[in-house]
Amino acid sequence: QKSLEYARATPDYIAFYAALLQRQRRHDEAVEQFQAALRLRPQSGVWLLGMGVSLQALGRGAEAQEVYRRAKASGGLTPELQAFVDQRLQ
Repeated sequence: QKSLEYARATPDYIAFYAALLQRQRRHDEAVEQFQAALRLRPQSGVWLLGMGVSLQALGRGAEAQEVYRRAKASGGLTPELQAFVDQRLQ
């Protein structure tokens, strides 16, 4: 967390930190960090997917659905992650 201030221009680092927050069930913070990473690289399907998972965990289903749609449209997901997104969209 302390090193995050030095990595503000490094979207991979920010997204990694977001994923760590997500694993700790700190979903509000994870969403903020995924948003920061996506401002630097908006078409990252995996980060969109991660943000969708956290939004859903926070009970923000409508927002999660929109983010899942963006993740699906990104074209950057593996077949397994694409199937996961399709399942979440149903």
